[in-house]
Amino acid sequence: MRFIAYFALILLIPAAASAEVIATVDDVTLTWDDIIKMIGGEQNVQYLGITSEASAIEVLESWVREEIMIQAAENSGLDSDPAVREVIEQARRQILLEAFMAEIVNGLQPSQLEIENYADVWLSTYSKSAHIRHIIVQDQNLANSLLARIHAGSDFMTLAQEYSIGPSAEDGGDLGWIMRGQSGYISFDEAAFRLEEGEVSNVVETDAGYHIIKVVETQLLTPEPSVEEIRQVVTMELTQAMQQEAIMAKLEVLEMNHDIVLYPERLLEHF
Repeated sequence: MRFIAYFALILLIPAAASAEVIATVDDVTLTWDDIIKMIGGEQNVQYLGITSEASAIEVLESWVREEIMIQAAENSGLDSDPAVREVIEQARRQILLEAFMAEIVNGLQPSQLEIENYADVWLSTYSKSAHIRHIIVQDQNLANSLLARIHAGSDFMTLAQEYSIGPSAEDGGDLGWIMRGQSGYISFDEAAFRLEEGEVSNVVETDAGYHIIKVVETQLLTPEPSVEEIRQVVTMELTQAMQQEAIMAKLEVLEMNHDIVLYPERLLEHF
């Protein structure tokens, strides 16, 4: 049963007519090609752990048991149960969403020159980690107002607890120690890692909202990352930024084709 997880992740893929059948349950067949698709490619064959006829039987039996249970579930009408259909619909939406975004960003990557130029300009920011607090809100005017209050002497942690919508709010906006590339937003990192200890950023916009960032402490990384390691992080950051920009640009185009009405006041009634 230890291999059943491989098969439980997806529905049975119909076998090609010309493929050699290696197991059957009634008129449902399993081929080697099916297994390769199920485990995500031939590079994962080693994880099946097939070293003997006994282990081969164990893998095939795990598929047989799963197929029998699926058929039993369908025969009992579980696929018509509202709760089950809701979960299936949620999974369908997530799969479509991920596939559509993957299609948008397919092939997007920075050039070697862009990577090298960016790494040269921001080199020093990749050699340290920083203890960071932040406040994130959805309204830019509110963010500007909070920044003005901070400059006037209001306590950063108190404002974070009161206004920030992030999961770190109750901890005063504490994100702990992070390095370049860990926030998920290049504009956030550029603002954060140019600050000195105790400094507060201007309002920083990301796809998540409007941030105010405070650096509590900084420390140099030991050992210091090599130029090649830095370029790897830069590649990840620039690629992620390009992908986020492409997705948002696509969304802006798509939104023009829809009638969209928001009722924030109705949502607020539930809080």
